[in-house]
Amino acid sequence: MYDLAIIGAGPAGMAAAEVAAKHGMRAVIVDEQNQVGGQIFRRPPVSFSVRTWLPQRVYRNLHQLYARFIKLDKLTHLHSTAVLGIGVEERHFVLHINGPSGLEPLLASRVLVATGCFDMPLSFPGAQLPGVMATGGMQAFLKSQQIIPGERFVFIGSHPLQLIVASQIAKAGGDVAGVFFTPSLSKYLTVLRSPLVLLRQMPNLLFFLGMLAQLLLKRVPVRFGAELVSANGDNALESVVLKSNSNTTSTKSIACDRLGLCFGFLTNNDLLRQAGVECSWSQISGGWNADHDRGMRSSVPGIYVAGETTSVAGANVAFLEGQVAALSAACDAGNIDQAAYDKASNAIHPPLKAARKFAHLLAEMSYPGEATIQRYMSDDAYLCKCEEITVGSVRATLAENPDVSDLNALKLLTRCGMGHCQGRYCHYQSRFLLARVRNVTVESMAGFTARFPIRPISIGELLRNIRTEDME
Repeated sequence: MYDLAIIGAGPAGMAAAEVAAKHGMRAVIVDEQNQVGGQIFRRPPVSFSVRTWLPQRVYRNLHQLYARFIKLDKLTHLHSTAVLGIGVEERHFVLHINGPSGLEPLLASRVLVATGCFDMPLSFPGAQLPGVMATGGMQAFLKSQQIIPGERFVFIGSHPLQLIVASQIAKAGGDVAGVFFTPSLSKYLTVLRSPLVLLRQMPNLLFFLGMLAQLLLKRVPVRFGAELVSANGDNALESVVLKSNSNTTSTKSIACDRLGLCFGFLTNNDLLRQAGVECSWSQISGGWNADHDRGMRSSVPGIYVAGETTSVAGANVAFLEGQVAALSAACDAGNIDQAAYDKASNAIHPPLKAARKFAHLLAEMSYPGEATIQRYMSDDAYLCKCEEITVGSVRATLAENPDVSDLNALKLLTRCGMGHCQGRYCHYQSRFLLARVRNVTVESMAGFTARFPIRPISIGELLRNIRTEDME
């Protein structure tokens, strides 16, 4: 039995583990990757030696956190392990984990969920072609394996992350044909209305501007007010067609074998919803956001949340929220008294408040907008890639069944959301489409029900550790 089980070993999870160890908690950290760090860190394999790996100043705190984390001697680390569900038995939680030893239970008095986020997909013609990738996926190849995942790249989206990834690929020797932003430049310049917020986050701002400068020095076109018409190719991506938002007739075709999409991120909160934690929907800040109090306690006593599970807000917010959540767990467990807790948590909240303001500013600036999402969802575009369900077929089903106003009912009728990803990559778009057709707000709708197992697992793996007598 562990005092605290931390799910996710990104900035929030590592920061939480450090605080938990400091206050004498017997903690375990569980992560699907084979190394800690999350998507932002993505350490190369131990056998790799990368001299200039993530040297920029913005990664300095993460390097320092990692150095402290690996020295923690009161921490159990279960890597390459997925949590399939969270159950409650008497006064403790049961985590059903699937790792190198197979499916087994893990018991903990308290649970801290810091499961991060993933790239937000959009439905558009050709989105299912091999070569169309999430920008975060491209970056994972670069960071963890030092691989340029293609030959000629085009980036399109609304989030500034694409500047970073495009610059990293160009620096590594890749051919970047262009970086295109769907909003106009004037939308991004609105951040200048919040000079104090920008000044407090100057290292991050200078990092983005530095990536832009590097691209321009390499003569990579960076354009604003662009729109993706389609991705084209027979068996794989061969070209993309773009047009300007200000010119609806003139189009431009660019030859490429990789298209990076960067329209923001969605919270990875299926596990929390399966455990009964209350979440609220935010169209701008990542979809399902876990509700919490000032101490990062969720609606379920004993479950704490941190990082992108509460809102897609970046590594700085995740790091600080992880510290607060672990402090709350330690206080609730009686490892620190209320006075010590108040002093420690009160010191964290001012920088956390400032970091959240910047994150909110970035989220508003980067949101592609409902009009863009709607334009991309043509009838022949795939809404659910796993089951090959098109937008047009879903619209037709809704027209034939005017009483259907629930995502679970839509799933039963169309199989949208029943694929290998279990609805993660079509949830946001399906929700948006259903709300538009039924003329209701996106925030008012329920979502796909999160069920065990929240990660795919074979029947053989499920049965492997079940004794014969248990089945009689």
